[in-house]
Amino acid sequence: MTNSALTIHYIADILSFKTLTKTLEEMLSNPSFDWEVIVVQGSKHLVLPALYCRLKERNLLHTLPTDLVDYLKEITNINRARNVRILNQVRSISKILNANNINHVFLKGTALLALGCYKDNAERMVGDIDILIETSQAQEAFNLLKNSGYNKTSGFAYDKKDFRHLDRLISEEELAAIELHTGLLNKKNWALIDIPGFIQNKRIVNNIAIPNKESLIKHLILSWQLNDHGHYYNAVSLKSIYDLISIKTHEEQVLLDNLLKLKYAKSYLELAKFYFTEFQNIESNNYMVFRKLMYDLKTSYKPITILINLTLYCIQYLGERIFLICTNKSYTIHILKKAFKN
Repeated sequence: MTNSALTIHYIADILSFKTLTKTLEEMLSNPSFDWEVIVVQGSKHLVLPALYCRLKERNLLHTLPTDLVDYLKEITNINRARNVRILNQVRSISKILNANNINHVFLKGTALLALGCYKDNAERMVGDIDILIETSQAQEAFNLLKNSGYNKTSGFAYDKKDFRHLDRLISEEELAAIELHTGLLNKKNWALIDIPGFIQNKRIVNNIAIPNKESLIKHLILSWQLNDHGHYYNAVSLKSIYDLISIKTHEEQVLLDNLLKLKYAKSYLELAKFYFTEFQNIESNNYMVFRKLMYDLKTSYKPITILINLTLYCIQYLGERIFLICTNKSYTIHILKKAFKN
């Protein structure tokens, strides 16, 4: 196992609810245990507050260097305060949308916070507030929130056709920006999630509309795999997997069986199985074994990892830009203006 994979395994063991506390304490108390690489990878995967909360809950903070405990505690406190403000935002936005009969569902991080699935809401790092809006009401909701204080917008410098969300809405008085979605995945993958059904099957938790469990889990997986290119790069997201085990996805066998009909879920769950004990009962098929072999090859040696990722990035970047030039007149004009300006 490579150093990178081993580090991710250590982090997964800390985050997992099935790792024995005694086993974890022995591992962390080893004088040679490298906390520096844990912090680097934990920061990269956006799970430092979750690591602190899990270790605190297990009474294992004494295994950490004192200065590291102070550092993680400060980050966690900041994130907790941030999430309190974001949840207050969510409640305020929900009241506005409900008062105007806007059919909507909060997504991903804000949905998880509203659900209260974490013992400490400081565990989850949240960026924007993502909301799925019924397509026919999207512009109405956009104007409504814009007139409610979110009067600054941020978007692309060119017209983005069939993109999954409108321009970001920003308020100088609030912490998080809002992204109003009419879709959940990029256009070529629209068929993977039934948007009307996603909205229709929503549930209300503390007066906040969130997806039902099946929809929430499917979106969390496909968002990482497709929107964030996890499947393309054959990469793992510890934050995403921790979300899943926090809502006990591993206990939903029927749901897992349905998810495993999708190749994107197969590749995701194979890596989740590799790192987290919660998913050990998933049976791997030939495709999943192949994806794991490719992952092992990719992470076997750092220069190989860099070379593969760089090659994939160049192919993706050039492919997307060529496609835009051929299909999007607004993008072509934008590029020509930049070229002549320079």
